[in-house]
Amino acid sequence: MGTVKLQGIVIGERIQGESNKQIVVLAKGVGRVLLSARGARKAKSKLLAAAQLFCYADFVAYEGRGFYSVTQAELLNSFYALRTDMEKLAEAVYLAELTDRTCPEGTEQDEILALLYYALTVMEKGILPPQMVSRIFELKLLQISGFFAPPVCAVCGSEDGRLFFDWQEGAFLCERHHTPGSILLHGAVRRAAAFVLGHEVRQVFGFNLAPDALQQLENLLGGYMEIHMGLKLKSRHFFR
Repeated sequence: MGTVKLQGIVIGERIQGESNKQIVVLAKGVGRVLLSARGARKAKSKLLAAAQLFCYADFVAYEGRGFYSVTQAELLNSFYALRTDMEKLAEAVYLAELTDRTCPEGTEQDEILALLYYALTVMEKGILPPQMVSRIFELKLLQISGFFAPPVCAVCGSEDGRLFFDWQEGAFLCERHHTPGSILLHGAVRRAAAFVLGHEVRQVFGFNLAPDALQQLENLLGGYMEIHMGLKLKSRHFFR
């Protein structure tokens, strides 16, 4: 027990009573942590600004028996512009929920924290369409979490010729080894996967896709997460 300092992004919030709330923070060096913010919903609360969804902030908290209670908070970045555009807001809510659902509590997740920060920054500034940002985020998140392999044949390792994807196996397959239920990858999707999986977090938001390729990537990642991770979040399709 004692005072701890945490820096991270608010990825979830839950109302408690008339003026309190709990916030879920993905914190540097700590991972996903639940904080109790007493009085944070009051208009004059010193915690009000930082205890909002998407906010990147420094928190000072008292560690009790199995819980943290916020005593101070300094806002570093509110990502305010995400709240002024419905599509950006919908996709940002989805990224926050996906992060909350996939990051275990008490396990350091600094690479995912950096990925989320870059994703929200790119989305807020309008550098890429919000849906494109979400697909890149999903792909890199799956790789960091140890779920997604590079786009080469899972059987022979071949990079030549056409490449397919098997939903049930969750694997890329070459023309020789592809299964009846696998799908032929769009060339742009193949290149996109190779780019994201082959670069560091800060570099992955460096391309865009045409609508047909983006749709295939969306279907591929959505199906993969549903089959292999048990994830089918309503917020993924909320805007549409």
